[in-house]
Amino acid sequence: MATVGASLGYYAAAYGAAVRTTYREHSHLPRKQRALTANRLALRSIAVEFGPAEVIDSLIVRPLAFYLGPTLFGGMVAGWIFAKLVADVGFYVLAICSYERFKGLVAVRTPASDEMPLGSAAPVAA
Repeated sequence: MATVGASLGYYAAAYGAAVRTTYREHSHLPRKQRALTANRLALRSIAVEFGPAEVIDSLIVRPLAFYLGPTLFGGMVAGWIFAKLVADVGFYVLAICSYERFKGLVAVRTPASDEMPLGSAAPVAA
């Protein structure tokens, strides 16, 4: 049950951020259509970014890691810690690859006109 709760919390936060981003970007649409478009694009964004990683992680990487971990380390605790680290790294590597491959389909927050983009230096007043 804790795994389901953790997954729901993780994806709810990502989904909420994607909805907010796409809702702002479609301010030219009527409110109802804007909300439907924002939710549709957010769902697509989450599915594209995390879907392949979640499937591969859940069906292959995580079960294999949790099977091999205790065998390799000779104990349940050390094996599970190893398995958790391997599975999490595997998930995020897959999610990053998916994001980079399908970047055009993912909702990305763009800075507002009055915000400074990341990596830029704010002007200094003399």
